[in-house]
Amino acid sequence: MSSVDEEPAGLISVRDVANQLGVHPETIRRLIHDGRLDAVRVGRVLRIHRAAVESFLARQRVKPTRYQA
Repeated sequence: MSSVDEEPAGLISVRDVANQLGVHPETIRRLIHDGRLDAVRVGRVLRIHRAAVESFLARQRVKPTRYQA
């Protein structure tokens, strides 16, 4: 038997993603609605696959630039 509070394997809440990235939950919702972060709607709430967060972060990587003094 599973509890209602348990999340399906691999899915995390908007709040958990926001806490992980150190941003406000509304920032995560905006990224989802802008199509920059994939999510699924489970009932009335949004859930994000862990792989989608990893993919998003990979796309955000900044290539190091050479510092010239």
